[in-house]
Amino acid sequence: MNKRRSISRRERLAIFERNGGRCHLCERQIVAGEAWDVSHDRPLALLGKDDGENLKIAHRKCHREHTATDDIPRIARAKRQKMASLGIKRAGQKIPRRPKTEGPARDKLPLPPRRALFEDVTR
Repeated sequence: MNKRRSISRRERLAIFERNGGRCHLCERQIVAGEAWDVSHDRPLALLGKDDGENLKIAHRKCHREHTATDDIPRIARAKRQKMASLGIKRAGQKIPRRPKTEGPARDKLPLPPRRALFEDVTR
């Protein structure tokens, strides 16, 4: 998986102009003052690259919805498939403990009788 790098303001402007100011998810124009993000067309976790061709612009709302409903499930599925192909399985049941015996509890021994805090010891 590639590491995400920070995108400078100059790069953000170039990406915005290259995409014609249109959200690549809903195809609507992004107007001045509207919140938008730089989005990866193919997610980094799915072997997408962090270069100009993979970087698109999207409305912040569109981007979050797309990430939650499309990208995250696809990434999770790819991880499950990779683990299955490598033979990695989920953790099984815990090893059962020895059953408790019905005898008296050894940690419940009788306590010595209570004594007063300032007891007269000379008696």
